[in-house]
Amino acid sequence: MTIQRWVPMREAARLLQAEGFKVNANLISRLATRGTIQTRDDPIDARVRLVDLDELRRLFATRRGGSPDEGDNDDLE
Repeated sequence: MTIQRWVPMREAARLLQAEGFKVNANLISRLATRGTIQTRDDPIDARVRLVDLDELRRLFATRRGGSPDEGDNDDLE
């Protein structure tokens, strides 16, 4: 069973940057707009979209061969 951790896009970007991924909130937003990743509305603040942090980790790790430090994420855009 996979546990999902839904966080705001800005927090997801901050956490992923701390793990060595080259990502920002704008890139995450573009991925969400294209339907590449799932989003949910924040039940507390309707202006905020939540993303599954583990889904993003898997996406970025897969696109870069499993290493968060390899290159940039231009091919995700």
